[in-house]
Amino acid sequence: MIFNKKFPFKDVPNTLCFTCCHVLDDHQPILYVSHDKDGCWQFLCGQNHSQEAARVVSLAEILNVDKNISKLAGLKRGEYAQLQDNKRKWIVFKKNL
Repeated sequence: MIFNKKFPFKDVPNTLCFTCCHVLDDHQPILYVSHDKDGCWQFLCGQNHSQEAARVVSLAEILNVDKNISKLAGLKRGEYAQLQDNKRKWIVFKKNL
């Protein structure tokens, strides 16, 4: 568990966040991360999803799924990032809402 190391996010480790069954069950890579204006986090595979595909996990759990997510710990509310799979580089965008 990562609790014995310094947690990279400003949010507490047990912060609830959303992911999909593709990331948790099928071990697909996280290609889209959103830090919504309301403070919610989303960690998704980049596919379209039905409501049944949604999963709620803690921020610590998603970090255990993919430790590279710590690179996005500074993502501000209202921003999202997409992974350019061929270069493994995160590109950050601001949501237009």
